[in-house]
Amino acid sequence: MTYEPSELPIVEPGTLLRLNPDDWSFGRDLAPGSPVDVVVAWLRTDLAHLSDEWLWTHGHRPQCGYPDIDPHPPCMELRVNVAALRRIAQTP
Repeated sequence: MTYEPSELPIVEPGTLLRLNPDDWSFGRDLAPGSPVDVVVAWLRTDLAHLSDEWLWTHGHRPQCGYPDIDPHPPCMELRVNVAALRRIAQTP
């Protein structure tokens, strides 16, 4: 099964994701098996056809000062479980 763009969760830029260890994988400079917080810059929905369960997510560490102190390209890239994104997107 692959997702159509209309089936993917909508997570707005600036959304803080508080991810449990099982909610993510393959993050650059991240300790496997640890919780991770990331402020979403964008989701790589153009790669959704490559995986049924994961979306590449680009964003910032909450403490990095983006955008107020240090505007810079996203400093985080990790794969996030689609089920976790759905759970977070549905939380008011």
